[in-house]
Amino acid sequence: MWRSRASSTIVTVPSRMFLSKRAAALAQYEDHDHGYGSVKLSRNRARVRIAWANLLVLSCLIVACHRAVPVTSVPAKNIGPGPIVQDTGGVIAFFKDTGPVVNFPETRTFSLQTPGQRDSLRTALRGERALWRASSPPDYRFLVRTGCFCPGGRGWLLMEVRRGQPLRAWDRAGRSAALSDWDTFSIDGLFDRLERSADHDAAVQVSFDPRWHFPTYIYTRALPGPDMWAVIEARGLRPI
Repeated sequence: MWRSRASSTIVTVPSRMFLSKRAAALAQYEDHDHGYGSVKLSRNRARVRIAWANLLVLSCLIVACHRAVPVTSVPAKNIGPGPIVQDTGGVIAFFKDTGPVVNFPETRTFSLQTPGQRDSLRTALRGERALWRASSPPDYRFLVRTGCFCPGGRGWLLMEVRRGQPLRAWDRAGRSAALSDWDTFSIDGLFDRLERSADHDAAVQVSFDPRWHFPTYIYTRALPGPDMWAVIEARGLRPI
């Protein structure tokens, strides 16, 4: 009898000496039963039985050792969601300013195919840009959202501008967004876009922030048809 140290299971294993004596006794019985002429054959049979007995002992030991090994469960891999973005710079708080705006009461519309309207737009842009440059902070953040007939509307982005150049952008989840040449701007970039519209587009609607004098809403329609439109909204400017 053999007891496993790792468990309370008792495994009974016949000893090799017992099996060997048993095989020898069977061999003597066969010698007595069949006579001297079958001694050689009986001894061979005894050797076979002894070999089988040894194999049985080894098999029992293997089974006992297998039962003695404790089974340790392997913890499952973590398949949950990834880590939540840590908002260390107050980025997400900026997007509280992205609530719906029903209308823009100070929006001006310029039908650029009408004589004199392009000059009127250029005059308005020069005046507002001069006021912006007189009071604008060197470094600031603001929210911008763009859309056009292709590929459609985009979500709000938070822009960080330093020394007049866009430096970084984030989406509303706090993830970094790529800077591109058509949907991320500085305030001066918005004015540049409006000046190009004054030269080429068919219609422009624009409104300006009453304090900082930057464009808060821009709608442009390009030639030749009404489907080639673009919209830019900006708000929430804060110096940093």
